[in-house]
Amino acid sequence: MKPPLKYSIYSILYFSEDGIWEYEIYQGLKNHYNKQSLSKIRSILLELSNKSWTDEVEVVTHNDSILRKYKLQARHKEFIDYQLSPRKIIDELGLKIGNVITGRGTA
Repeated sequence: MKPPLKYSIYSILYFSEDGIWEYEIYQGLKNHYNKQSLSKIRSILLELSNKSWTDEVEVVTHNDSILRKYKLQARHKEFIDYQLSPRKIIDELGLKIGNVITGRGTA
C-alpha cells in the first residue's frame, strides 16, 4: 500500500540535504500517484512553506512558470523521523536515497 502523497513529500524533503525542486519531486512520484493527486504537490509545498516547515532555497522562472526549490527546516527532522519513518516510505516507493540527498532528482 502506497503512503499518502503528503507523507511521500515529507520523506523526500527529509532526505534532501540541499533542497529539492518541485519538478524533481513530481518526477519521482509520477509513477506512484495519479495525475489528480500529483496536481496537489505545489499546494502541499506552499502549505508547508507557509507553516514554516520548509524554506524556499531558490526561485526561478521558466517558460512563464515559477519553479521553487524547497528545503525542510532542520528543526522538524526529528519529528518527521519519529512520526513517519521516511526511509521506509522512500524504500516503498522504490526511490533512490542517494539521488534525493544530492537533489539530482528522485528517480
